[in-house]
Amino acid sequence: MNRLFDIGYWSRALTQPLVWLGLFIDLLPIYGVLAWGWTAVPLVMLYWMENIVAGVMTIPRIIISGATYKIVGLAAGLFLSVFFVFHYGLFCMVHGTFLMAFAAFASGPESMSSMPMMDINGMFAYALNTGLHVDWMLYAIVAFQVIVFVWEFLIKGEWKNTNPMAEMFSPYSRIVVLHFALFAGAAALFFLGQPMLGVLGLILFRAIWGVITNAGRSGIPFGPEKGLNQSLNQISKREYFERALKGERDPS
Repeated sequence: MNRLFDIGYWSRALTQPLVWLGLFIDLLPIYGVLAWGWTAVPLVMLYWMENIVAGVMTIPRIIISGATYKIVGLAAGLFLSVFFVFHYGLFCMVHGTFLMAFAAFASGPESMSSMPMMDINGMFAYALNTGLHVDWMLYAIVAFQVIVFVWEFLIKGEWKNTNPMAEMFSPYSRIVVLHFALFAGAAALFFLGQPMLGVLGLILFRAIWGVITNAGRSGIPFGPEKGLNQSLNQISKREYFERALKGERDPS
C-alpha cells in the first residue's frame, strides 16, 4: 500500500511504453462519457467484456507455456486451459448477471424480465448496445490485449520464463480487484442516479489499476516481495512447475 504514494514507483512505471499505451486505452471511455453521453451501464459492461477478452487471451498463453515442457507440459497446459475456460467463464458469467441486475434496477424492476441472465452471448449483445460506440472501445481493448500478447509474451520471450499454472492464475488478481470495484461502483452509481463524477471516478480507478498491472508486466511490481506476492512469484517460476510435473514438493 505504501507504493500508492511512492512517487518513485509511479515515475519508474511511467517510463514504460506499454504503461502509456495501456493508460491511453483505459482513459478512452472518458470520451464516451463526455461526447456520447455514456452513463454507468455501458462503462461497467465494457469492463465486463474486457474481463472476457483478457480470459480469451490467457488460453494461448497457458497452452504455449505448457508446450515448452514438452509432451507432459503440453498435456497439462491443455487440461488447465479447459479448467480455466469453465471456472473463469462461470466466474465472469455470474458477475455479468449481477451487473445486469443492477442495470435493471436502475431502469426499473420491470426490465429485469428482458435481461439475458447467465448467457454469455446474450450478455455480450446487451453490453454492446448499452451505449453509443461501445464496440469501438471494445475493439481498442482487444487490439491492446493482442499487442501485449504478441510483443510481451511472444517477441520479448515472456513464454520462456513462465509456466501454464502461473498463466492460468494471472488474470485473477486483476479480475478480483475489478470485480469488487465494479460491484461497489455499479451499485453506488446506479442507485445514486449515475452522477458523471462517479462514472469518471470509476474510469480513473481502472486507469490506475491498469498502470499497476502493466508496470508489473514490465518488471516493476507494485507490492513488496513478501507474503502473497512472494508466493505468487514462486508459483510463476519454471522450476516450480517442473517439480509439480515430477510430483516433487517445493523445498521451501
